[in-house]
Amino acid sequence: MEKNSALDAFFKPKSVAIVGASSDPKKPGFTALKNLISMGYKGKIFPINLREESILGYPCYKSVLDIEEPVEACVLLVSAELTMKVAGELVERKKKFNDVTAAVCMSAGFGELGTPEGKQREQDLVRMLRSASIRLIGPNCVGMIDAYSGFNTSFDIPSYPKGGLSFLTQSGALATSFLFWAGGLNLVGLSKFASIGNMADVDMAELLLYLKDDDSTKVIGIYMEGLPKPREFFRTARAVAAVKPIVVLKAGKSEMGTAAALSHTGAIAGSDAIYDGAFRQAGLVRARSVAEFYDLMRAFERQPVPEGNRVCVLTHMGGPGTLCIDEISATATLEMAKFSPETHDAIRAVCAPMANVGHPDGYVDLTAAHTEKLHNQVLGHLFSEPNVDMVLQILAPSAFLEQKLLAEEISAAYRSQAGKKTFLNAVTFGSFALEARKGLEGAGLPTVEFPDALARVAGSMAAYGAFRRAAAANPWTPQASDRETVDATARILTAAAGKGQAGLLEPEAYEVCAKYGIPTSPYSVVDTLEEGIEAVRKVGYPAVLKVVSSEIIHKSDVGGVILGITSEDTFRQGYQKLVGNIRAAFPHITQPRVLIQKMMPSTTELVMGAIRDRLFGPVVMFGLGGIYVEALKMVNFRLLPIGPGEAKDLVRQTLPPALLKGVRGRGPMNLDSIASVMVALGRLLEEQPQVAEVDLNPILPFEEGCVAVDARIILSPSR
Repeated sequence: MEKNSALDAFFKPKSVAIVGASSDPKKPGFTALKNLISMGYKGKIFPINLREESILGYPCYKSVLDIEEPVEACVLLVSAELTMKVAGELVERKKKFNDVTAAVCMSAGFGELGTPEGKQREQDLVRMLRSASIRLIGPNCVGMIDAYSGFNTSFDIPSYPKGGLSFLTQSGALATSFLFWAGGLNLVGLSKFASIGNMADVDMAELLLYLKDDDSTKVIGIYMEGLPKPREFFRTARAVAAVKPIVVLKAGKSEMGTAAALSHTGAIAGSDAIYDGAFRQAGLVRARSVAEFYDLMRAFERQPVPEGNRVCVLTHMGGPGTLCIDEISATATLEMAKFSPETHDAIRAVCAPMANVGHPDGYVDLTAAHTEKLHNQVLGHLFSEPNVDMVLQILAPSAFLEQKLLAEEISAAYRSQAGKKTFLNAVTFGSFALEARKGLEGAGLPTVEFPDALARVAGSMAAYGAFRRAAAANPWTPQASDRETVDATARILTAAAGKGQAGLLEPEAYEVCAKYGIPTSPYSVVDTLEEGIEAVRKVGYPAVLKVVSSEIIHKSDVGGVILGITSEDTFRQGYQKLVGNIRAAFPHITQPRVLIQKMMPSTTELVMGAIRDRLFGPVVMFGLGGIYVEALKMVNFRLLPIGPGEAKDLVRQTLPPALLKGVRGRGPMNLDSIASVMVALGRLLEEQPQVAEVDLNPILPFEEGCVAVDARIILSPSR
């Protein structure tokens, strides 16, 4: 496969000009140049400084126009006003020498200010550079690092060990904090680092595509505050995640957090609920805390993606082991492995009599009778067990054990296995166990500090592994509706809009549902009592009566809904009562139209909806319906289009397993039927631009299928 080389100049340029290089050790222009040198960069370096003759042994130039040799990249470390001047010089140079292709602008004073002047300056900078086909990263960033080429524009990170992590960040401080934290114990190795600041030109999606083809990148970490074009990002991210894990920490989940993100980077932070659904849909691993973010990036960088979700837990401490098991039980993506009789007997044979082997399944507690060699022996059996996909070990080296030897025995067991199973360790004694942790990390075995965190990391790795296998095995191609369905529905929508309606009347909404194969409960619309008597016999009892009028939005508030229609007598009474209520509230409506609808048996109420989000575009929603929508907010989102497999995953993620299987005498939900309606709902929104929002609440799930008993379709405002 041909590799994406369009952004090579940002990571491995043959030459670079540093505009704003300084001889003052307290200035970024000095440390950026010093770090570039200390990282081992082999390309040509051209410091730009009006007053200096040389810096750190490199001759200085007054301007980028004075450099007679080819210049491929330029780093901008001057004020915003001077940056604009230098950008003009870069354009002039490009016309003359046709060399500069990349600029990294670390200067602030642009769109992140939120002022008209700052935004205009940023637009002018991008437009100027693009006129000469010069790509820009930034402004308002802390630069780039490639640990393999030695290219380093960061004024914080002097050098870093090579490895498999590539880090994209909208906050330079967060990313450098992680690298400094992990550097002391050599907890992670770095491939690429990109602080992208305001993303005025090159954005995360482009960088993801570049890293997808980068041989040295094993896992991609992203710190995100918001995206101006999230749909494009997630489309790209999904393709990349099918090949490499992407771990994301997103800020701006709360209203206050979103405001802080906006003021910091000028990014647009959208609805976190939709972001969360899009992360899951695209196969991105979302960290819920800074600590989890750190742990996940390191685990993916050092360990293979698990081939399944069957885990075993090895420990010598009952309490931490139990806490880990508790967390595994709460993690829907993991299950405890079942040892074969041969493995059980082999482990039992080398352990002390008081050891716990297989109670519960997949659990081994060596007790205090553990030794360095015993860990090696037991791990050997666990790595050989075909029913085990992941091995989780919890350690707290005892005072009578030699930590270095313990780490060596564990590492030797891992190296000797025929196939590399995912192996994670929790070392719970903090600084007391420092030597053991150093030994394990030095052998490429990632460690965390807490047993519950160990289970959460394992669960996220297993979930990603499942996504990647499904992406490879079940590619889905969206299917369009037939032309007649699309055109007939458009006519209904156009007619309603022509009458000035903001949305469809309920029977019109049911008609659209029928066009798209969305089941609804039987209904009929009548204008007189006599028509109603005939219609209710066909619809069937019990029934409900609803007024049909574009003037009446909240039908229940004016007595426009009558329940409990169980016979012809109750129908007559209910019909007359409804007509009387409407005439009293709206005297000019003398003969209201009435919808007669079959009442379905009581069951769990679900909700499905679809909206055109301002930021994300077409989105589908699913959750518990009825009163539970507002009370519990047990809903989740996905970007459209959505396939049957994704729809089923959305249902499983949202509803407790007990509800899906059926509770209190209710049969199991028909997952295929629910998924089919969700796919159809998404197709409706995508194919009918006149539709702004669809709400099916409630939709009732039964063993034989699901049925919408209320439908609301809002039209897009006319342009």
